[in-house]
Amino acid sequence: MDRRDEAGTVASSSAPATRARALFARRKPAFSASFARSRSNAGEVEAALRAVESKLAEEKGKLDDSQRAHPLAGKARVELNDGDVYRGPWNDHSPVGYGRYSWANGNEYVGEFHDGKPSGRGTYEWAHGGVYKGNFEHGLMHGEGTYTASDGAKYHGSWRRGRKHGLGIQHFTNGDCYEGLWNDGVGHGPGTYRWKALEGEEGHDEFDGEWLNGKMHGWGTLRWGSGDRYDGNWSVGQISGSGVMTWCDGSSFSGRWKCGKKDGSGAFMLSGGESSSVTRNNIKLSVQINRSARPKTSFDDSEGEEIIAADLGNTYLLLCECSEDQILKKEVVEADGVAHKHSLWTSPMASRSRKVRKVRHGETIYKGHGSYDLMLQLRVGIRWSVSSMQEFSDVALQTRSFDVSLKQQFPRGGSAKTPPHFARTFKWKEYRPEVFRHLRARWRVDPAQFMLSLCGDQALRELSSPGKSGSVFYISHDDQFIIKTMRKSEMVRLKSWLHVYYQHVHDYPETLLPKFYGLYSIKAAGTARKVRVVVMSNLFSAKHPIHKTFDLKGSTHGRFTKLENATPHTVLKDLDISRKFRVEEGKRDKLIEQLNKDCIFLQKLRVMDYSLLVGVHVLPPALGRGRLASPRYSEVGATSPVQEESGSPWGGAEWRDHVMQSVHRNMKALDLYNDRKQFGFAHGMEEVSPSERASLRPPPGTDDLIAHSTGAAKSKLGVAMAAVSVHGRILTKQPPVESPIEEHTEPQDVILYLGIIDILQEYTTSKNLETKMMGVMGKKSFSSIDPTNYAKRFLNFMSNLFE
Repeated sequence: MDRRDEAGTVASSSAPATRARALFARRKPAFSASFARSRSNAGEVEAALRAVESKLAEEKGKLDDSQRAHPLAGKARVELNDGDVYRGPWNDHSPVGYGRYSWANGNEYVGEFHDGKPSGRGTYEWAHGGVYKGNFEHGLMHGEGTYTASDGAKYHGSWRRGRKHGLGIQHFTNGDCYEGLWNDGVGHGPGTYRWKALEGEEGHDEFDGEWLNGKMHGWGTLRWGSGDRYDGNWSVGQISGSGVMTWCDGSSFSGRWKCGKKDGSGAFMLSGGESSSVTRNNIKLSVQINRSARPKTSFDDSEGEEIIAADLGNTYLLLCECSEDQILKKEVVEADGVAHKHSLWTSPMASRSRKVRKVRHGETIYKGHGSYDLMLQLRVGIRWSVSSMQEFSDVALQTRSFDVSLKQQFPRGGSAKTPPHFARTFKWKEYRPEVFRHLRARWRVDPAQFMLSLCGDQALRELSSPGKSGSVFYISHDDQFIIKTMRKSEMVRLKSWLHVYYQHVHDYPETLLPKFYGLYSIKAAGTARKVRVVVMSNLFSAKHPIHKTFDLKGSTHGRFTKLENATPHTVLKDLDISRKFRVEEGKRDKLIEQLNKDCIFLQKLRVMDYSLLVGVHVLPPALGRGRLASPRYSEVGATSPVQEESGSPWGGAEWRDHVMQSVHRNMKALDLYNDRKQFGFAHGMEEVSPSERASLRPPPGTDDLIAHSTGAAKSKLGVAMAAVSVHGRILTKQPPVESPIEEHTEPQDVILYLGIIDILQEYTTSKNLETKMMGVMGKKSFSSIDPTNYAKRFLNFMSNLFE
């Protein structure tokens, strides 16, 4: 039986989903009247929906080869003069569409054709037994694919023009495995090679580091199944440069190496076991990707002097000078202050795990905060909205879906339909719920995760807004979603072209436009003020802390930041930037093409004043040959590197300081290398000559490697894009004040997050008058220009920013 609750609405025992269904049914007559007044808009919405349905059907129709065997039934069969046979669509003397081509030599291809060549998805089988399944372009393996050889070897990953190129994993016939970056068919860049454990061995050998033309080259770690490990420099498959060898008993050697032998100054640290005694004179290592022998440490007991660990203890080092693995001179000193996590160069306290408190931007909303009531209301409202739409998860969109709104009142003490809460009684309204549910599904946003992030026990954080709009931003505790307050005009604008936005994000899955997840309004009891909010995706990731943020429009009018106003979290502008970004090969054209498509979309909607928000994560310094040769070297608190060959005389304080300094540099270098590895970005720029720096950029597949390090299956445009930041100004005009950012002239490895923001500013009549007035006054630089010229200026700037 129905009853009236304290809010004056009809209450029943129905679930929220039932309430939503009733509201939909109640709104139907209004839909018809609304669309009768705006038939042209209804036609546009209908056309957008049909276009999206066609796009989704096309994506769903891309089946694998086993599922697509039936389309060949009834197709033409063409026998060629050389004995080849083709079955499928045939046009202008060449295959088109989906077909099967069998060569006289026994090879066969089944898949898509374009211009008479395999292009698209397909399967190629060789007569000798090899099979490739994946993407083709102009008749060559190109894109993502898997090749299985007749002997059982298997490669899965990226291809370019018929060769392995980018991120991929290779399983060899003998049981070995390589996973990492490839270049022109060989391992090149960061990668991991695992050797199959031999019979009788517990563990397996593994190298994790940099590769050059299929050989270990650069920085890396080799771990033996016995427990021994080496961390440091490699050159063409051999240990060369600075590095640390740690044996399974805890003993370590840190120093210089040459062609797999100790050569130069170094230091031993031995474990303090009572019976531990080993000779550390001859250590020979030579390993490459195609091994001929097991990589093992070789100790020659017949040469050199035996070092007894029990005689030295854990607090002393044996400093030494070596030549081709022979210890020429040695001296025992105290080992205080030398520590590293991979060896026993550490005190007992240093082995404890250290928890680093993560610094998050924004002010946590606590009880008593000015936004506390709003946060509670958002939690309650979003939870109700998402729960209400769960029953309609399989319902297709209709034209009327772009005019639907849901309303609900939430009394403080709760009702039969709403839960009690601690905020003031409020009215809740959700706009276009079915549309935004489909958008969230398109971007694979799980409803449970959406509610947990925004409506869980963790408080939101309020961000300060540097913009002129006066909008307030709130961010979820896990940094996944942003809630932005908006003006009424902005909400009306978004609702008016939501149907074309819906079509655009389906046509271009990698669009850089904001991802809108929900549109709501709140009106608290006793107040006339209505708060309108939109939920969006957060461009930046918690995985990579952002060191610099740029808001870029391509304009010079007031586009600088005053030095006195700058903080570490200040959003910088066009005149502040003096860097260009070299992204991965092929990504620049893809990025500019997508920006162009997005700008055309905004231009049609007569939108202007949008920006490209760029977040820059600066990676730790790259590592050179046994030194820290980086423009940021001084920032890590280390002293300037000394020459590899010291002229210091043997013995004395100067020589001891030189050796200890080398040991400290080795440890710092290993820590920096590990810092870079956790971001999936480990190659070193110092490995190239100065002449090669002009074209320096991340190797192919780096973006995919970074994506894997964050748990993503595949890299996305604008998300964690690897780049090399090089010095160079885009705008010739200098800022009128001193720049708040430090100038660096040397290249830096960075990770970029970027996307277009502020797309709700329409070029209205007032903006048009402002443009004309500025032109009459003779001003050459002003912010308000028409959408066409705004897009041209914006794209021109971005084309120069990315190389």
